[in-house]
Amino acid sequence: MTRTEAIAAITAKLASLDDGGVSTVADFIDGIATSQQPIRPLSPREMALVEQSKADFSAGRTYSQKESEAYVDAALAARRAGRAKV
Repeated sequence: MTRTEAIAAITAKLASLDDGGVSTVADFIDGIATSQQPIRPLSPREMALVEQSKADFSAGRTYSQKESEAYVDAALAARRAGRAKV
């Protein structure tokens, strides 16, 4: 579902809610919008990657924009080449 579709779906349903339902939706959205916490808990693998990233930044292991683009371009090219063989 795209962002536009999600907003349209929410908007379409709001009119059918009673005052309590609308208030609940407003509180929920306000909580999400103002929270610095993830919407869902991170998995152990995701937490490990966050910690690894922090260590990499601390140690100066980072990519420039050009290095990052070159890395992604190479990975995508390799993936496309693998697909072409199938």
